Amino acid sequence: MDEYLSWDPAYSTQLGWHKYDWLLRDFSPTAIEHQSIRCSQLIAELKTYSTERLSPDQRVDRDLAEHLLKLWLFEIEGLRMHEKVSSAATDIGNSLFLLMVRDHPPLEDRLDAIIARLEAVPQFLERSKAALRIPYRAWNEEALEAGRQMPALLRNIESLVQGKPVSHDKRERLKRAVTKAAEELERHNYWLFHTVIPTSSPRYALTPGEYANYLLLKGYGVTADEALRIGEVYLDLAKRRLREVAKEMLPGGNPAKAIEMMRSDCPKTFQDAFREYKGTVSRCREFVMKAGLVTIPPGEELSVIETPEFMRPLCPFATQIEPGRFDNCRSGFFLVTPTGDNKESLKEHSFVSIANSTAHEAYPGHHVQAVCARSHPSYIRALSFSPDFVEGWGLYVEELMLASGFNSTPVGRLNNITDLIYRIVRLIVEIKLPKGFLTLDSAAEMFKKECGTEMDYARMEARACAMLPTFYSSYLLGKLAMMQLREEVREAMGDRFTLRVFHDTLLYSGTLPMKLVRDAVAVRLKESHGIELLPRKESLYKYAIRRAREGKI
Repeated sequence: MDEYLSWDPAYSTQLGWHKYDWLLRDFSPTAIEHQSIRCSQLIAELKTYSTERLSPDQRVDRDLAEHLLKLWLFEIEGLRMHEKVSSAATDIGNSLFLLMVRDHPPLEDRLDAIIARLEAVPQFLERSKAALRIPYRAWNEEALEAGRQMPALLRNIESLVQGKPVSHDKRERLKRAVTKAAEELERHNYWLFHTVIPTSSPRYALTPGEYANYLLLKGYGVTADEALRIGEVYLDLAKRRLREVAKEMLPGGNPAKAIEMMRSDCPKTFQDAFREYKGTVSRCREFVMKAGLVTIPPGEELSVIETPEFMRPLCPFATQIEPGRFDNCRSGFFLVTPTGDNKESLKEHSFVSIANSTAHEAYPGHHVQAVCARSHPSYIRALSFSPDFVEGWGLYVEELMLASGFNSTPVGRLNNITDLIYRIVRLIVEIKLPKGFLTLDSAAEMFKKECGTEMDYARMEARACAMLPTFYSSYLLGKLAMMQLREEVREAMGDRFTLRVFHDTLLYSGTLPMKLVRDAVAVRLKESHGIELLPRKESLYKYAIRRAREGKI
């Protein structure tokens, strides 16, 4: 685990494994070759552990370790993403941000780590430039945008020492490191703009075969063609449901008018919206506890803050950062991206949207899922961040809260279905881009047409789908896998089934890929309740299509 985390120091910091807080990621050919060799060696070693020698929980850990190593190996050896995009600015920002906003480790240690990372920036940027061999234009245009936002983050770093008992020498060293890093990032931005982007390939960075293999390795349970079919079927079903809900709100049931009415009910300023997020976080938490939807671990808390500028290109609305797995705290962050005070921008933070986003990101969404998962003692599971589980749970709880009575009004249901359409369109766009069925421009048009977003946001979403292949398909596919598992557990438990038991069993097993979640849930059901989970009756694809035919969304 320690070696694995040494390959990605920013992720190590995120988990609260502070041994590598002073390092930046190494994309040199020597480092990549070493990681490739070690992944292959470790995979071979894992295969020597026979099933008979391991407990049921250990078998899940063994399978998870093999999954993580194969995925890492495919990303650096098969996809070679480090050769296609200069993610240097984002890597630097991620490496510094958590050291700035968290209270662990102590400030003195965090300052030492921040300074060390800043002083490593010049060498890191040179290594990143050397690794970039087959650049993809759209990815590097996004990388440039992130780089242009970095000066704001660097300015904030210097404010860390204001009013703090920090020595003069350390203050001066920090100031020099910030100045030098800013200069080098500016040169890097110039290089991207004048040298890389003009000569980059406009073709999508992954071939259809590479994307299909990536999706297969992620373990979402469907092929790319099956996922696309699910997306198209569910988009038609969701649009039909949208028209039905619109009729509950307006005479004639015009969806566009109903959506505009919903979006127009929004705060007057962004600061009003920000305060609304804070209040809604408290209301969601209280509702979850009263409804008994899940057992929330004691001592957790969630701080609502503005999204740092360098993160805003990939986070146009809101997101969550979980507490460090190995830090002695359960404090997470709910990031809200400022939109300005004009009316059109503020519509993205309508009151019902704030309620739904808070359920997704906070209670009982990502924050609760993260603090539950960290209670599992397995170190291997601490390494796992599986999008189909994480985002599947986030989308699942949006409907769960509505069905449980939270914000359950016609306008609440309308928002729920429009947000679902948004996730379905993400899946379709993500899969159609590598197939060549869509360009970034036509993908943006699809977001505008199907989701009603402004063109600027539509372009941002299209680029995000291109930047993170297989990520955005995880929302709908993960939710469906979770609902299928819930049906299976309900059948196995009979009268003993409750939502709290299912959710606790699910969340306290760790953040596993859904293909392994079923095994982990089966272990917990057997150990805690003496219940056997029967073999799966149908594939995820067949389950999803059956539900659609029954009109269930």
